[in-house]
Amino acid sequence: MYRMKEMNGTMIRKIRNNWLPIVLTIAVLVSLGLSGLIWTNPSRYDRGHEASTSSGQSQLSNKTIADVFLPNQAVWTNKKGDQKLLYTKKSSLTKAIKTKVSGWDFGHISKVASKDNQSYLGYLNQRDALVLNYPDSVTTAIFNETFKQSLNQKKISKIDRIVIPLENARHIYLLHDSDASVYSVTVKNHSSLENIRKLMQEDADQVQVSEQFLNNRIILAFDNQTTLPIYSYLMTKQSDSSFTNSLLNSDSSYNIAVHKKDHITTYTDGTDKRMTINSKNGKAAYEDFLDENDRVADSQLLTKSFQQLSEIGVNLESMHYDNINLAKNRVTYRTYVECFPIFNQDGYGTVSLTYAKNGKQTYNFSLYGLEVPVPNSATQSVPATKDVIASLNRVGIKTKDISDMRIEYEWNSTRKSNTVVNLKPAYYVKYNGKWQNYQDLINR
Repeated sequence: MYRMKEMNGTMIRKIRNNWLPIVLTIAVLVSLGLSGLIWTNPSRYDRGHEASTSSGQSQLSNKTIADVFLPNQAVWTNKKGDQKLLYTKKSSLTKAIKTKVSGWDFGHISKVASKDNQSYLGYLNQRDALVLNYPDSVTTAIFNETFKQSLNQKKISKIDRIVIPLENARHIYLLHDSDASVYSVTVKNHSSLENIRKLMQEDADQVQVSEQFLNNRIILAFDNQTTLPIYSYLMTKQSDSSFTNSLLNSDSSYNIAVHKKDHITTYTDGTDKRMTINSKNGKAAYEDFLDENDRVADSQLLTKSFQQLSEIGVNLESMHYDNINLAKNRVTYRTYVECFPIFNQDGYGTVSLTYAKNGKQTYNFSLYGLEVPVPNSATQSVPATKDVIASLNRVGIKTKDISDMRIEYEWNSTRKSNTVVNLKPAYYVKYNGKWQNYQDLINR
């Protein structure tokens, strides 16, 4: 009996002295078991493991069409004719103004100018007025949805800018860049003008700008060298399963075929849907092989693309409409910081949806996104627009070959999730159909 007690005591002491190696061994065995499950069916494992993350993501992405298609810029022309870009770090200025304007009652619409650049600039730059700019044309249907109006879509089909006279808004003006058309819209109830002035003057920072034509396209030119804030965000990475769950509509993950080759993983659900993910750069491409009967009409591209954008599973918290390319049937959405789009060479924070004539639909997006803002008081200067153009001219790039210009915030590529990303302002020009940092063009 004594010998048995002594043996038990010795065993307890051995376990007590070696508890850490024992626990680690158990952990390793459990890890190996889970790894086996992942390799045999990664989609199945991710589905369960990421369930709470996917749920949280869907909550973040609960954005309406009015949120995503807000005008991205507010420009104030004062009584002297000086123009100021207004932006605020605390909240969305354009969203606050939209809320006020949505309560107005829009009535009769009539065309007051067309195909006359000087007349167009006269309405655009009129004194004591607020201009709300879209990054690209939107349909009147989108405008009506955003501002809770019911304008006749046969009289005006596309809108680029909204001009609101601040002295007396009995009329507002809707502008379309491509043919320099200006439409006057009567306003029966235009309360809240003073509240709009208050939003502009008390809550917003101001930058000296001027709206002008560049090769028959309106750009927002910065008159002087401008100092803008640097923003910092925590970067996150979504799992493959957060997209296979939403895009490959299978009742069971067992129906999703998974094929891996090097750093490319391909998921297929039957013969109609396929998604490929590049683990090196986080790029993802989803293809739905529909037929001609499912072709999307040009007039429906924006509404259809928003509907599908909402179903992908990307975070829409700071995502906004950025561009429509009718030649390629493509709509692009970008992450924005304040009134500026974010650019990344690997497409982080960008979603493009393409609709082929044969019915095939392709979505390009990224696993990487920005979530939590991090305090940052740093700033960086960007040159005046005229100085950017002069620098480009000196290296042989002619002004007539520049189709667009704007300030974007650069997100330098990093593939480590949960790291802080600094977003820095830089001047971008659209040259040869591609957005490029003007300094890269100068130094090439």
